[in-house]
Amino acid sequence: MLLAHHTALRIGRVLVFVLLGGVTMAHGQVQLGLPHAPSSRSDFSAASVAPIAFDAPTASPGMPTAQVQLGAPRRMTRPPAEPTGGIPDALVRQRLGASVMASTASNPRTQRLPRVHSSSGLTAPKALNSPSIGTVLRSVSGAEATELPIMPHRGAACSNAAWPGDFGPTPIPPGSVYYDPLAQQLPYDGKSEVPTQRPLIEWGVPFYAGGLLPRSDPWLGETNLSQPAFYVYGDYRIGAAAGRNAIGRTDNVAQRLNLDLDLRITATERFHAFVGPFNRAAQFSQARFVDGSVEFDPNFNLNPVTAFLEGDAGAILGGLHGTPSPFELPFTAGLVPLLFQNGIWMEDAVTGAAVALPAQNSPLLDWSNYDITGFAIVDQLNSPVFGRDQHAGQALGVAAFIEAYSGYIEAGYAYVHDRVGLGRSYHNLTASYTRRYFDRVSNSVRVIVNAGQDLPSDQRTADGALLLVENSFVTATPLTFVPYLNFFAGWDRPQSVARAGVSGEILRNVGLHFDPDGLNGHPTLDGSANNTAGGVIGVDLLGDALDRQLIIELAYLAAHGSDVGRIARGDQMGVAARYQFPISHATLLRFDAMYGARRNDTDIYGTRMEFRWKF
Repeated sequence: MLLAHHTALRIGRVLVFVLLGGVTMAHGQVQLGLPHAPSSRSDFSAASVAPIAFDAPTASPGMPTAQVQLGAPRRMTRPPAEPTGGIPDALVRQRLGASVMASTASNPRTQRLPRVHSSSGLTAPKALNSPSIGTVLRSVSGAEATELPIMPHRGAACSNAAWPGDFGPTPIPPGSVYYDPLAQQLPYDGKSEVPTQRPLIEWGVPFYAGGLLPRSDPWLGETNLSQPAFYVYGDYRIGAAAGRNAIGRTDNVAQRLNLDLDLRITATERFHAFVGPFNRAAQFSQARFVDGSVEFDPNFNLNPVTAFLEGDAGAILGGLHGTPSPFELPFTAGLVPLLFQNGIWMEDAVTGAAVALPAQNSPLLDWSNYDITGFAIVDQLNSPVFGRDQHAGQALGVAAFIEAYSGYIEAGYAYVHDRVGLGRSYHNLTASYTRRYFDRVSNSVRVIVNAGQDLPSDQRTADGALLLVENSFVTATPLTFVPYLNFFAGWDRPQSVARAGVSGEILRNVGLHFDPDGLNGHPTLDGSANNTAGGVIGVDLLGDALDRQLIIELAYLAAHGSDVGRIARGDQMGVAARYQFPISHATLLRFDAMYGARRNDTDIYGTRMEFRWKF
């Protein structure tokens, strides 16, 4: 009889807790909170919520009780309707037990009991005198009640002291015990404007804009709306250098202006052009210091380096028929910049066209995502294969980008045609695989193979192979301390499909020792991979706020095979460094220094300083 009475009493108390709303239990503790969204009767301001602590009955006299906390707002943006009446004490005693009344009566902070609206049930009390730094939990054993302080109410982390003996399978994460409205508002109210550099010319829809965009025009179709805009942006560079490269002295002050002209028509179609007014290929406007005299070498050139149209054939077709895009088929045509495999396999602006098949997958091959790009080059192909004649070569090829087998795969094939008929046509193949091993080493293995030239071996301009292995290491501070180690080995005369003069040689991405500055003629080691092998080891250091960079690097290059036609006359080694930091959000300063010792040749060395302004 006594057991049945206790069981009925427990069930009744649990039902009351559920009616109060939002009950959650965690190892003997129950939190009951009001909904954060405004109710139909009143709008609560979530600026501050103070919990009320109630005691729940225990299963046995020796077991601590569960704790119930009712979150109540301290202020309301609109006063609620006046209640029709309070809960009679007898009803509360019957539903929650006498221990609740005794506990709340003994604590002046929780003397106000909930009141009832006629239609909405239990609500929060009108006023609370709760502590600002937290609340209390009471552990009741029999008739005794003791107060235990817990974590502060606002933004406090959950500590083991707050939840003693918590050995549950799901630990309570810090900060999840209480709702902090100020922390919830921070992602929205705590923002500040980030300074950005505006384009030099910004006509039509702004490049970066807040608020609503103006209404678009349907002249290309209701499903391919147009919103024309024209921008001119780019950067200005000026640098001073002193030293000696493979050709001779490099004492000069040079400047370079890069202008991108972008006419946007729709979300997918645009005309784009690039102009370098102060240079002709790799020759920049400069003042040279020669034997105590100053020689000015102006280079003014408004011929476009690139000029092309790009868009999506599916979006255009859908707009013309008034339907959503039936497929995705990006394309480009004109004087097009093509860059594959970080510029190693190709980096040039060529006359031609390209089309891509994006975002595909193959369950059969276990490829989660892949893109395929086909390209055709009809003119202005720059390559050492054809010397200085940029009209002698044509190419037709395909490149694939595949996410599969726990890594990233790039592959490509191109047939390069000698339109002059001197027997220099050849096949160019490439493949690479990139992935991270043991969560510590990011590795890329890349191969380029040239074959098929119908010339005597000593007259071939494209044959052989290049193996390139790049490694960076994950440290305890992976964003600010990045060691790297790269190797290469070249046989005969491996070539990229196309490479502009300002893009350097095929080993450009191996390290600082092979990367041209594109302005002053800063010295580099032999980057042709023509019967050479070697590597670089270095460390990339960035500031804690990623606001500055220091790179220090050592390099070694060993010549091998026949020296007939080989560019490197012997082994080479060097040390190089780079330091750069921003002056503002649009300007930076860069400093470079290197020294290269070359066997059977003159040593090279140089320092330079560059100022760059982006707009």
